[in-house]
Amino acid sequence: MASHYKRGNKIWITYFVDKVRHRKSTGLDYNAKNIKIVENEIIPQLMKKIATGEIYKKKPKSFEYYGGIFLKQKSMNRSYFTAVGYYKRVIEHFKGRNIDTITRLDIKEYLISLNIKNISRNKYKSCVKEIFELAVDDGVIPTNPALNIKFPQDRKTKIEYYTREEVEKLLNAANGVMKAYLEIAFNTGMRTGEILGLQLSDFKDDGYIHLKRTRTLGVVGEGKNYNAKRNVPYNAYMYELAKAIQPKDNLYLFGNIDDARKLRFMWRDVCIDAGVKKHKLYSTRHTFATLMLQESIVSINELSGLLGHSSPKVTLAHYASVIESKNIDLGSNFALFRHNMDTVQNKEALK
Repeated sequence: MASHYKRGNKIWITYFVDKVRHRKSTGLDYNAKNIKIVENEIIPQLMKKIATGEIYKKKPKSFEYYGGIFLKQKSMNRSYFTAVGYYKRVIEHFKGRNIDTITRLDIKEYLISLNIKNISRNKYKSCVKEIFELAVDDGVIPTNPALNIKFPQDRKTKIEYYTREEVEKLLNAANGVMKAYLEIAFNTGMRTGEILGLQLSDFKDDGYIHLKRTRTLGVVGEGKNYNAKRNVPYNAYMYELAKAIQPKDNLYLFGNIDDARKLRFMWRDVCIDAGVKKHKLYSTRHTFATLMLQESIVSINELSGLLGHSSPKVTLAHYASVIESKNIDLGSNFALFRHNMDTVQNKEALK
């Protein structure tokens, strides 16, 4: 909306762009002839330029400009140090480009080119999406091109886990800090960050470890989801090992070992000494979950609670492949419906 008014002996125009009021002199003397020129020519042309964004349109800024704002905002989060690596990789990839020149196809091709699983790829997508959202908020692009991008389904990879015999070899080969770590890991299925975040006071008299925190790259967090805060049972032997390694000058059970990478060489040596193939350290969790299911010690629902998954659906998605039909013995005469007809024995009897 624009209008004119008299200021001194000149005609001035007042108008709004992005809810900001502007005033400008036409340079014309205030008289009837010039007022008609302003109303019929100058104001219509001005309104057209405002509508098309020809005047006062914000100039698009670079992707890294908004990336910098994003990093500043995220730096206030406790999880910043664990995620800043892929934040910076995203910003580096689109560096030098104005944000309005990056298309949805550009984003999708970049994300698909990453040789990672979708669960990790989604972290990059979230970063891209939030950076573009800042540009939308700034008014330089009308919509966010990173919304609703979907990826092809991941190919299912085989779960790596150890047999009971292999676990025994690994536990026998380990000692000190690594022995305590593996005893806890194989017997509870806890995540690496959860184990490294343990304090001796978390081992309660009720026979459960009360999980409250995680520790990754030195950053203390509250877990991946609401269910991550949970209680898992422990045995007396595990507690004795924990007491034996508790540092005198550190609250945390594993002291300055605050990230899985600090265990990698000890883990490698244990595998070599045990004569067992080296899987990722996280396979201790897979081993716990797999054996608990294969040996029918717990149900999917119960395992989901022990692992701290957000739902049993997540647990099933991870471990459905290790639950083989041969482990389910329903008997040769089993029939859920019409159980009194056509069993193997009945067919023999009818011959």
